[in-house]
Amino acid sequence: MTVRRTPSKPYRPLSGTRRLVSQLKKEPNELKKKMLLLGYITNRLERKSESVYLVGGQAVETYTAGQFTTGDIDITTTDRDATEKVLKQIGFKQQGMVWLNETVGLAVHIVDSYPKRTEKTRTFQIGSYMVKVVGVEDLIIDRLSASKFWKSRRDSEQANALFRSFKDQIDLQYLRERAKKEKVADILPS
Repeated sequence: MTVRRTPSKPYRPLSGTRRLVSQLKKEPNELKKKMLLLGYITNRLERKSESVYLVGGQAVETYTAGQFTTGDIDITTTDRDATEKVLKQIGFKQQGMVWLNETVGLAVHIVDSYPKRTEKTRTFQIGSYMVKVVGVEDLIIDRLSASKFWKSRRDSEQANALFRSFKDQIDLQYLRERAKKEKVADILPS
């Protein structure tokens, strides 16, 4: 498990949603803003013994430190209702499949179909908050699947960038087994 500390002034835990929204509005760095929001949500859910994991494009953005950016924050959660309740308390409103908070300029997408794999999860720290991010191995497989089956060039680029960046940290046996199972072994970077 790797913990990455974000260099900047530390954030104190925000006791109320007003303080959180105020802090989010002031944060100039979009990645930090998204991670702070997710850290707050994670903190609230973990008090109820529930979990939330960052997945999809936002996980790629996090692992690549912003090399690839995304518009919304994709998450998967052990309790969708509790997660939606926290989002509502922060001022998010559901618009189709996405939860939007226009005041802070952030959108959250609760993904139901993302594989809920947690054995390779990595934890990132943002101030006093911890954020669980789907393992880089599972993220590579997700991107390779999109590349192969949806013909997505961007997902191929992301998979290759993740593989190159984390090659020395990846569980190659696990990655190869997952690639074989998901029928993407033929395009697995080497």
